[in-house]
Amino acid sequence: MLRPLHYALLAVFCTVSYFLARTSQENRPTPQLLPIEVLNNYKLADWRTGFESKLTVESSLPYKEYTGPIEKSGNDQRQYRLIRLPNNLTALCVQDLDAKEAAASLSVNVGSNANPAEFPGLAHFLEHMLFLYPKEGEYQAYLSRNSGSYNAYTYFYETDYFFSVFNDALEGALDRLSQFFISPLFNADCVDRELKAVDSEHKGNLQSDLHRFYHLMSSVSNPKHPYSWFSTGNTETLKGTAEELGLDLREELIKFYHNYYSADIMHLVVVGNHSLDVLSEWVTSKFSDIESKGNTRPVVDFHPIGKAELGKVIHYKTVREKYELKLQFALPELKSVNSAKPFAYINALLGHKEPGSIYSVLRENGWATDISGYSSSTFYDGFSTYDISVTATPEGLENYEAVVSVIFGYIKMLVESGPQEWYFKELSLVSKARFAFKDKEDAMSYALGLSGEGRNQYVPPQHILSQNYLSRGYDADIISKCLSYLNPSNYRLFIGAQEHKAVECKLEEKYYGVLYNVAELPSHMTSNVKCSPSIAKMLHLPGRNIYLPDSLSVTKPATIADPPALEPVLLRKNDKIEVWFKQDDQFFTPHGRIGLAISSEYVDNSPLNHLLSTLLCKIISAELQEQLFSASMASSYFNMNPRGGRINVGVSGLSNGLPNLLKTALRKIKTFKVDTQQFSIYLAEVERMIQNRRQNGPTSQLFRQLDNLNMVPAFDQDMLEGALKDITLDGLQKHIVLLFSKAYVKMLVSGNYNQSVALDTSNQVLDLLQLQPVSRPSINSGRILDIEPGYYVQNVPISDQKCLNSAVICTFYCGSVGNTRDVVTLRVLENLVHNSFFAQLRTSEQLGYRVWAGSDSYKEGRDMLLFALEGESNPIYVTQRINEFIRQYRQKLQDLTADEFESSIQSLISLKQEKLKSINEEFGELWTHIKSGKYSFDKENKDVEHLKQLRKDDLLAFWDKYVNKDTAQGYTRLDMQMSSAKIWQPTAKEFEMYPGTILALYGSLRTEGYTGLSIADVQSFVSSADASSTIESLLAELSALYVTKQTPSVSNETAEALDTTVVNVEAPGIVFESLSKIASALQMAISSADEAPKYATLSKTNFANIDMKQSPEGIWLINDYKRFQHTQALHGISVPSRKLVPLITDSDQADNN
Repeated sequence: MLRPLHYALLAVFCTVSYFLARTSQENRPTPQLLPIEVLNNYKLADWRTGFESKLTVESSLPYKEYTGPIEKSGNDQRQYRLIRLPNNLTALCVQDLDAKEAAASLSVNVGSNANPAEFPGLAHFLEHMLFLYPKEGEYQAYLSRNSGSYNAYTYFYETDYFFSVFNDALEGALDRLSQFFISPLFNADCVDRELKAVDSEHKGNLQSDLHRFYHLMSSVSNPKHPYSWFSTGNTETLKGTAEELGLDLREELIKFYHNYYSADIMHLVVVGNHSLDVLSEWVTSKFSDIESKGNTRPVVDFHPIGKAELGKVIHYKTVREKYELKLQFALPELKSVNSAKPFAYINALLGHKEPGSIYSVLRENGWATDISGYSSSTFYDGFSTYDISVTATPEGLENYEAVVSVIFGYIKMLVESGPQEWYFKELSLVSKARFAFKDKEDAMSYALGLSGEGRNQYVPPQHILSQNYLSRGYDADIISKCLSYLNPSNYRLFIGAQEHKAVECKLEEKYYGVLYNVAELPSHMTSNVKCSPSIAKMLHLPGRNIYLPDSLSVTKPATIADPPALEPVLLRKNDKIEVWFKQDDQFFTPHGRIGLAISSEYVDNSPLNHLLSTLLCKIISAELQEQLFSASMASSYFNMNPRGGRINVGVSGLSNGLPNLLKTALRKIKTFKVDTQQFSIYLAEVERMIQNRRQNGPTSQLFRQLDNLNMVPAFDQDMLEGALKDITLDGLQKHIVLLFSKAYVKMLVSGNYNQSVALDTSNQVLDLLQLQPVSRPSINSGRILDIEPGYYVQNVPISDQKCLNSAVICTFYCGSVGNTRDVVTLRVLENLVHNSFFAQLRTSEQLGYRVWAGSDSYKEGRDMLLFALEGESNPIYVTQRINEFIRQYRQKLQDLTADEFESSIQSLISLKQEKLKSINEEFGELWTHIKSGKYSFDKENKDVEHLKQLRKDDLLAFWDKYVNKDTAQGYTRLDMQMSSAKIWQPTAKEFEMYPGTILALYGSLRTEGYTGLSIADVQSFVSSADASSTIESLLAELSALYVTKQTPSVSNETAEALDTTVVNVEAPGIVFESLSKIASALQMAISSADEAPKYATLSKTNFANIDMKQSPEGIWLINDYKRFQHTQALHGISVPSRKLVPLITDSDQADNN
């Protein structure tokens, strides 16, 4: 998978990333800087001192171990060993005794920056081709059998390969990963197939504004710099170029691998519960054979954004309705000064939200709803950039010159004020607290983050864990120097919108088709930029942060249970509120979380109320963001959203100030008066949000429609768009009153608190919200459809006519509601089936890039086994291939060995028994059980007990009862399909007349360009075909029929092409060597002609009476899902798994008061 470069930067800006230092110092190139000046005399880190020669315990293999101290969080109980192998590969071994899941990540410090100019996307193509060892699909199958997952990313500057797996299977997974880089296969017969995967990935991103913009931003850079080149690759840039140049693409791929993949630029992180000696043994024995070729990183000695690119304004068209401004500045490489954290200081000030900030001024003028800044200073070799991004309003876009002037006015104020040491120290204080008490990450995220940050050669070994958190001292000169680059003569401006009033976007970017225009910025925007005097007076530095914690002490229980308590305590329960409390008894950090779920029948009992609740949450969140931004800077956070018939309000972070933060937020919510300007701005934002859903990918849209059909109430796109016109300011103000006129609150207080704090906070909630008593059952929380047995299909129209992809989701309703044994059986099946489904439909048949199988459930409905696929293939054909996969998969279950079954069971048990990692994770699990109304706090333990009793025959019995159409008496299935505008779809009448296999064959012929046959011709041919004939002869007969249907002027070339599509056709359990959709569609049609499935007997209801059509096989076509919903029963409301008895009654509370 290729991630857009700046998408990666944004992800790193918003999440925690880490640093793993480089290999031997002599292999490091001198960084290439802009020829402006060297910022400072910061030194390369010493990676030679402190490494001692060692031998592995078991095999006496040599390696070097860093014996100095490694700075780590006081809350981190893991053990670390940093080693360097004889081939110069560095590895960090991490022992986590509590981890039930192991992980590894290997980062290669080369990416699309090494692409040959003639082969854009070659690095990404290589990433795909390395997954073939020891044979195609075996790595994936091994991980899947052991509850694992895997992925890989190609960035501009690195390529990451990573996985997670059951701890007992870690050694085998490491062995397979290492062979990618020791004995890569580069199978010739896989080149075309993986090339199609790369091409499909690119086509799937063609309508993504994120991918489109970041490639546009790169493409208008210096055309000689690799930064500007197309990085994903497609069939044209890879295979097409190779053919044009008379080169062998596979040989070019191998050449690229040998030129750049060197152990010297690889960084490995392995996390597991094994001892450091064992981890060191495995790493040394398996990765030492990767070839050392020295430092192979490409270094370009000029900046991609030079004089020719600066001073430009680039208008571009977006797919979605949005308004965005981005100022991009050209900076030298700044890795050397990252330890001084200059951009932590600059980011905090430019992104500040309180009065006096850029955001505050822009928001007050109605020009923007967000602003942020981030630096690439730790990513690139030889250069860096700094971006200031503004989420603008239409008015802001029209006044973009004024917006830019405010930004430069603020920067000028910062420069003139000079660096503020007190502010830097505030930021450092919070960063130290974050590091000292940081939450524990899951193993794979942790390994990926550590391995991927091995580029910074200035980070010494002892700081590999702390570098991203802790500064190494205040350096005013460095801050001033970095600020000096943010000047009007050193930037370019990007302006994005669906339409531009005064600018014609006539240029078209080659690979994504983005329409854009490039012009010179006017002189008043490139030198001595001035904002108006009135606005300049509004800009000032923030004040001291009043939310900085005055205490980081930890409140421990009087008695610490071992193991920790599984359940929270129900403190109080009445007709207004239900208060749960869980004191931290295992993490002992100064963190907390308080959650409120405010249930009200007015949250989303109609499309209008749903929109009003959404709008209210947006406006209040924006108001509080400005008011409480300093709290977020002090690691105390507020959130508010409408979901599931509730207004969800939460505060989290350092526990000390959270009750007061919640009090401030609730006071704002209850007394909120809507401002006319803000109402207009955020109403427009909600309108864009709803309308932009039509540009979501096909799979995303189908999952939303799946929700709409299964949930009552639910509101589809048309209903929401229709209700937008009814929103008024007065209606919103009245909605606030209605929300709390009948409301019931569930509350959870968790973390570094005692019981009295929880009770006091609940009293504050009641005092502020002034709730009226309400009968709990009267609160509308939504219901789930109980679909009667049968096979149903809904075709969802596509809105984005430019989207090339179609999608299918096949849903099987499984198990009995509340049946734990059924639930865990489905989870085991999910782990087993996903890899096989992916390997068959994506890897072998290349039907799409996004391929997934898994399970899901609604809180009160049956569990679901889902198969989803998105790609260019016809959804009807894809559905038939899914049917074929399901038919054959039962045999795979039958052939499952005892060891494979036991491994699947044990890995799932191990994951369920893994200790919680943080207060946040514990809160999330408890809160899910509380909000569901089931209160199944011991669910994981019950799941484990049932898993221990599970046998392979139980999997087969479950499959036959719910998934196997030939044996499932209560077979209940719903298919969602969405076809791109270029794909043929049958009419309702054709659906009623012809079996799905005939429609799939006809659609495949049309997709391949053979449009001369009618559906009736295809049906007649299949009906008269001799089923005992070979597929080769049947295709020959079909091609002959095609010729007879053409006009005399048409040559036989097309028919000959049809005739030559015959290839090795799949027999049960055998993978195509080369796929022909026509051949497989014809085989399916012939095979089902005599034994067509009969689903008609499943449904007791004759849905023809509501104008639904039924196919010859008995499949019902849902043409109006609302009418269909009215014919179905609803599942009941959840019954608690226990009787709720509060610890303190209301009378007790009154006595205490």
